[in-house]
Amino acid sequence: MNSYTLKIILALVFFGLSACEEPLEEEVFSELAPSTLFATEEGVNAVLNSAYAYAHRSGVVASWSPFYLGGMPAGEIWGAGGSIENLWLALIDFTWDANHDQVLAMWTVYYNAIRDANIVLDNLDNEALSEEFRQLKETEVHFIRGWAYAELYNLFGPIPLYKSSTDDPLQPNASEEEIRAFIEQELNAAIASPSLGVLPQAFGMASKGAAMGILTKYYLNTRQWQKAADLAQEIIALNQFGLVTGSYADVFSIANEGNQEMLWALPKNAASTTANQAINALMFPPNYPLPYPNNSVFAARTYLYDAIVHSFEATDERKNLIDTSYVTIDGQQVQGLGNDQSFPFKFEFDPSSVGAAAGNDIPIVRYADILLSRAEALNEISGPSQEAIDLINEVRNRAGATPFVLAGYTQETLRDAILEERSKEFFFEGKRREDLIRQGRFISEAVARGKNAQPHHVYYPIPQVELDANELLEQNSPNY
Repeated sequence: MNSYTLKIILALVFFGLSACEEPLEEEVFSELAPSTLFATEEGVNAVLNSAYAYAHRSGVVASWSPFYLGGMPAGEIWGAGGSIENLWLALIDFTWDANHDQVLAMWTVYYNAIRDANIVLDNLDNEALSEEFRQLKETEVHFIRGWAYAELYNLFGPIPLYKSSTDDPLQPNASEEEIRAFIEQELNAAIASPSLGVLPQAFGMASKGAAMGILTKYYLNTRQWQKAADLAQEIIALNQFGLVTGSYADVFSIANEGNQEMLWALPKNAASTTANQAINALMFPPNYPLPYPNNSVFAARTYLYDAIVHSFEATDERKNLIDTSYVTIDGQQVQGLGNDQSFPFKFEFDPSSVGAAAGNDIPIVRYADILLSRAEALNEISGPSQEAIDLINEVRNRAGATPFVLAGYTQETLRDAILEERSKEFFFEGKRREDLIRQGRFISEAVARGKNAQPHHVYYPIPQVELDANELLEQNSPNY
């Protein structure tokens, strides 16, 4: 083990996994020598927990950034107010550059997760550890790296591959083929491992179901339609996941966290300084009536465009998680709908918040996404089918929306209908950008809105600080 790796370990061993539930709380160790640290299960888990924490998007900026990186350039949301407004304007107007703070935040957390996972993988040869334990930890490393690289690829395209903590930090961008093969390899390794169950040992940890869900979405976003359809069907056939059968709001409620719809969700904890999130604090204005005295908000506000609000039919209960008007703390009526100022209200105010810091978990892959992913893939493979319609209707029926009927759909019109259905089911979950990119509409729709969107904008720029630190690294477009 080199001195660089040791310094990393000493820095991160106390970080732990404050984002997770009780079974994953960190433990503090007094003996930090590598020979001691990696000779015990507790020591290995301390380092792996740091990898999990980064994979869970530790820090408030990394926790909220995907909602805005995924929604603002896609024409789903906009925002104003506070010190964050200029960052948001860059996302809305396609004027972001390689120094954008929210872009850097995502690069940092995922590569930190990969780094810590690699340290674990490189130190599992201690004979004091049982073979069963080593196999489990190796599988968790595959899962974390697969998830982190899939997210990085989604945001930045081909980026450097680090497979060991001893790799030279100066690495060039991997080829398209290399990065895609590695993502698939890592997630398939987690899925195939007998060490993982379909459900996680503890909330927020690796599981076969989570790996399958992440890989299904990766296949979908890379237009590998048959693989996406097949893997989605495998998930359905497990009979371990399903739609929350109560109100649509129950999917996101704090009381129902870890429900059967969540294949992969990021645990958050209001009391943690590294694992909380502050999404609602960026949502509502200072004069909004907060339900609990310990809640607080920032000066910034996040709004849905009217077109999205109007896209819901009257019986669709998903629109109930949109706040179209409110009465201020001074008793004044404020009308949001009609002014592009409705609030997406998927995440209730946390009664246990610490000011702006909240503990609402962040959904990543829901069972509803698996159903719609299979429907979309089937349509792309062979056009409209009753099976695809039935899958869509499972989601629409839960929402109280009028069911689709197969008659009259063409492949193109069903493609449009699925894309619109996704906009309703997943509004303000950070998915709209990738949905539009997948269907080749991200740039054209932005241009139609009057934005100076160019083909290179399908990827965010590699952060300038990373280019400055790595002379072998190349920007993903000369236009940045």
